[in-house]
Amino acid sequence: MQQIERIMLQRMGKDLKQFKRPFLNRRISARMRTVRVQDGSEYARILESDTNEPALLFKSFSINVTEFYRDAFVWESVARNILPKLLQDRTGPIHVWSAGSASGEEPYSLAILLKESLGARKIKFDVLATDISLEALNRARNGQYQTQSLKNLPPGIISKYFTQNGSTYQVSDALKQHVRFEQGDIASFVIERADLIFCRNVLIYYDKPAQEMIFKRFHRTLANDGYLVIGQDETMMGIQASKIFSCIHPRERIYTKIATQ
Repeated sequence: MQQIERIMLQRMGKDLKQFKRPFLNRRISARMRTVRVQDGSEYARILESDTNEPALLFKSFSINVTEFYRDAFVWESVARNILPKLLQDRTGPIHVWSAGSASGEEPYSLAILLKESLGARKIKFDVLATDISLEALNRARNGQYQTQSLKNLPPGIISKYFTQNGSTYQVSDALKQHVRFEQGDIASFVIERADLIFCRNVLIYYDKPAQEMIFKRFHRTLANDGYLVIGQDETMMGIQASKIFSCIHPRERIYTKIATQ
């Protein structure tokens, strides 16, 4: 494993120590099966000799299992409890960051939620969606999804924001204009400001020091009245960053920023 980490750092400048060891082991083992090798040393030689394999390995670290309105109760809580506060007396635009956006279901869900919450109000908003996988981002930009991905959406929402084409559904251009996709790792990507950050089911793959750093980065990025939503299997327990966030909806893993001096 150390040899593989050293090669990735040399070839791509990617330090894999930020990821949890079991996660790394599973992803590396999957790539080894794909290239049909059983020995780690042999796979390390492939990483050194094949110009494409380091990028393919790193791309496999992107988590692409998702759907629209995943964990519907979380989205219902955001719509009922969070967006009304963000929109109250709002005159300027709303900035949202979908950190670890995978194939795009989450950022498009955020755009739908905001459009539905705004109604006729002329408040601008944008959703920045980032992921380390260029392949996932390209699928997201294309905005074409199978029926299964839309299972949590009401029929009225589907007909309003999608066009059916056989067994697939295409995101409307009117929705796409609110979402911008960029390649980047949540541990290093720089964004100036956000009112709401969604980072769900990504942090579990980082170790505690990396999580600490990411949470502090999120705190700096959020506006003073901003909110952070993390995944159902994620927590701030055991890290110092828990002192700069307040958990306002524990079941949904919704936090608000505590302003610091």
